[in-house]
Amino acid sequence: MPTTTGTPSRCPSCAHDLVPPEVGTVSWCPACRWNLEVYDVALAPWRGTRAIGRWGFRRGLKLDRSTHEQLLADPQGREAGASTGEVWLLAVSVVLALLGVAALGHLGWLVVASDLSPGIRLVLAIPAVLVLLLVKPSFGRVPRHGLITERAAPELHRLVREVADAAGTPVPDVICADLSINAGVAQLGWRQRSVLVIGIPLWVMLPRAARVSVLAHELGHLANGDPLRVRWTLPARTFGARAVAATGGRNPWRRALGTADSLAERQGGLVVLLGMAVHATIALVNVVGATVQLLVDSVAMPDSRRAEYRADLVARRVAGTAPFLRSSETVLLADRIWRDLWHLAPRIDGEQLEELAAETRQRLAVQLPLARQVSRRATDLWSTHPSEDQRMRLIEALPDVDGTLRVDDTRWAAIDTELKPWRRAAHHALLGTRDRF
Repeated sequence: MPTTTGTPSRCPSCAHDLVPPEVGTVSWCPACRWNLEVYDVALAPWRGTRAIGRWGFRRGLKLDRSTHEQLLADPQGREAGASTGEVWLLAVSVVLALLGVAALGHLGWLVVASDLSPGIRLVLAIPAVLVLLLVKPSFGRVPRHGLITERAAPELHRLVREVADAAGTPVPDVICADLSINAGVAQLGWRQRSVLVIGIPLWVMLPRAARVSVLAHELGHLANGDPLRVRWTLPARTFGARAVAATGGRNPWRRALGTADSLAERQGGLVVLLGMAVHATIALVNVVGATVQLLVDSVAMPDSRRAEYRADLVARRVAGTAPFLRSSETVLLADRIWRDLWHLAPRIDGEQLEELAAETRQRLAVQLPLARQVSRRATDLWSTHPSEDQRMRLIEALPDVDGTLRVDDTRWAAIDTELKPWRRAAHHALLGTRDRF
């Protein structure tokens, strides 16, 4: 049985050296994975208490195992329909939308209610305004900056079209770039236009074939209808988080006590009591909002994690097994690669980023086994994504495939030329971050 106390320096199962306690607080064996699937408060996301975090860790592992079994049995299968969680979230979203409509109607009644004094109207309007702030629809905005037009990057647009065709989804309406170590897809605005976002730092770190895998993964979300499902259930997904943000964020009781101490130093008597009552109420609303969000996420995140696995299967089919695994390895090492590029930034220019990132990626490859296992330690029911280790294990358990799309070096060179201004911007971002240290 795994243990969390008194761990020896060698594995009791295979006598291999254990990962030292400096990596988290609980040692494990990197060879046979003894003690790996044990909750470690230093590596798992903090969820308020250790008991909740431990339960979320175990539940996340169980969920990943069951999802693996389902997808390994039928990797090409599509969802049979809305899950129980999606139905529940949709029902809650409808109730919240009706609550918002009722709040609007209440405000309208206050406007025409001539027999009420202005002061009473104001008092009666406050609850309705608070409800509207918590349930108001949010359609997002299509980015105005970072747009990559087809005129500026015809080869990139051609590649995205080919990936979309291979993934079985319409071509995104908008392609834009930003300076995050990430990539994403969303449906934004009143017209729900599909937007593909390419994080240039991640793009330059990825091997070329792995870039196709990342594009296929993101467009796989469109093929599976994930952004639309999220959009329909967004009121339920964001209600608790909005309540927490509106009441000050994390640590509400610490903030309330601090405010009470501050009031006691400057005021006295009734003012202090009223201030304590107000801030205690705010803290209570904050806790209720956080609890609601935790409950909602425990329903929503399993579907989100399953959506990531299904998008990974699209990436495997379009780009191939090896490119998918290279993309996951790059994500695992991305922060370390970027840190090394940060040190080199004053001595290089934007055109050298890709070459130096490849050298750094190769040098750091020895850290990949441990990085995969550490990511597994961060498993959590409430995380939107499974760990990289779990995602890689699913693809590794399936037969190797070559993928349906190949891009030659000539085309990659043309795409690199089109994105030259963005590589330069990424280099400037590296230089700019030095001002923060």
